Amino acid sequence: MKKIIFSIILLNFLNCNTLTTTDPATKTKELEEILNARMAEDYDTTRSTRIFFGTNRKQTGDKPACSDQYFSVKHDDTVKYGFCDVSVPYLHDIGNLDFSPEDGKDKSFLFQSHLFNFTESQWLEQVKADPNDEIIVFVHGFNVKFEEAVLRAAQIKYDLKFRGNVVLYTWPAGAEEGFLNSILMNETYKDNFKNAEGSRNHFVKFMDSLINTDKKIHLIVHSMGHQVVLPSLDKIYKDRNKSFLRELILNAPDFESVQFAYISHNLMKASKRITVYCSPGDNALVASSKVNKNKRVGSCEKISGIDMINVNPIDAPFLGVGGLGHGYYSSRPVLTDLFQVILGIDARKRLFIRKSQERDEDFVLRR
Repeated sequence: MKKIIFSIILLNFLNCNTLTTTDPATKTKELEEILNARMAEDYDTTRSTRIFFGTNRKQTGDKPACSDQYFSVKHDDTVKYGFCDVSVPYLHDIGNLDFSPEDGKDKSFLFQSHLFNFTESQWLEQVKADPNDEIIVFVHGFNVKFEEAVLRAAQIKYDLKFRGNVVLYTWPAGAEEGFLNSILMNETYKDNFKNAEGSRNHFVKFMDSLINTDKKIHLIVHSMGHQVVLPSLDKIYKDRNKSFLRELILNAPDFESVQFAYISHNLMKASKRITVYCSPGDNALVASSKVNKNKRVGSCEKISGIDMINVNPIDAPFLGVGGLGHGYYSSRPVLTDLFQVILGIDARKRLFIRKSQERDEDFVLRR
């Protein structure tokens, strides 16, 4: 009896429509098989993780490597394709990218091998060869260099125990080397913003290729990466006039609210569901609002048909210090919810989510 009741609860929880029977006992077995298939890997040891990438970063030097010294912060006119193999340490803290080789492989992220200069068709064949029918496309945000982008993609794949490929699009973000460049964040912001806008056509081509693989695509975006992604998705939908994404997951979107509202109708038709993680206490977006002289989507502003989730309860700093900061998308609380999003669970039924009583968001991520 307990097993039957548990089956009914899980069916409601998952909104699962793939079962082939109405018998509760058989449903339980089928449901277990579905969940275990989605979580086939244990991810409880240090393991090599392959991250496929496309990039319009300019190449420098003549020794290809998964390195900031090879893929720069400058814009290029072509998209390069390849993969990086990363050793992800099983002892890493969720959300941290510890990169200290002297600490050993079980405590440090390490680059292992790489293969670049695929043609687009060769690269796509590699992506398609994976037997899993789902992929996550990840697009990073402002001031993220190549190495960090790859390591972050590997961390997300490992911590989500995601069975399919995580495919990274890394656009030319980051600051030039040097002390002055590291402190002149306002200039870096402007340069990155320009590069993001200039990467849209490249990203459209990149996504068109992935869509044609017929894989189920979940797209995760962070921060200024929305300047690359959102106008591109609007264009792709206008060209295709049909849905091509499963989950569209927007983290701390550094994107103008009015412009987002204008294209949101097409974005909703392009994807099965849109989830926005936002925070009125995100200091980076507060600064962006001042620079751009408008409200940013990531500061929370409700739009009908989109799940707007306020993470401020777990993000809010004390007296301006602490909290998860602008990078909360890779933290344990958000990854816990993200895991359930990719399973297709309705927001109202997910763990640690409650309905909001405020007017600026739909849900709140509980502390």
